[in-house]
Amino acid sequence: MRILSWNIAAKSLVLALVALTAIPLGMTSAKAQDNGDAAATTTVQPMRIANGTRFGAWRVNCEAIAVNETACVLSQRLVRTSDNVFLAELLAFWSGDGSKSYLAARVPNGVYFPSGFALKREDSDDRQNFVWQSCSRDICEALLELPIEDIEALEGSENIIAGYRPSLRSQPLVFRTSMQGASEGLNALKASMLSGGEEGEADN
Repeated sequence: MRILSWNIAAKSLVLALVALTAIPLGMTSAKAQDNGDAAATTTVQPMRIANGTRFGAWRVNCEAIAVNETACVLSQRLVRTSDNVFLAELLAFWSGDGSKSYLAARVPNGVYFPSGFALKREDSDDRQNFVWQSCSRDICEALLELPIEDIEALEGSENIIAGYRPSLRSQPLVFRTSMQGASEGLNALKASMLSGGEEGEADN
């Protein structure tokens, strides 16, 4: 499976959630945001992150949402090796206040909703089931709230198995991907919120 960069195709629920995490360029946040685990206190040092920076299997992608405001996510685009057919886009990002981390999946419209979208470690039977959110003309999106600790646990497996059913009459589509670099990238995105933004131009 090849992992390609992500281009934001349309405004969506995912972008709406990420937009609340808008990074005001040139401004510095007064304090770090909580990572969502009340029992754990992780200090995140301010830093700047360049658009297009890679973290393992993921790439930072940013989109301008207002004057001097940019929303950033981690992304990877999966295509079938044999013929470059699009399989899915996976996104990782924070909620607006930085307290919750999410994974999202984008797949071609026409997907059979009852079968869902799920992923799991190759060495485990425990599935993470996404919840369908919305569809555009071409793409349907599913969302999963997943604590950063669980994302780190997924990184412990070299391969992640993901799958969904493209249509009512089709067989389930199952493929491998990777979570490597997700937690590092998410921590970098949170740190960039403290420093006031990312470097480089956002995708339009």
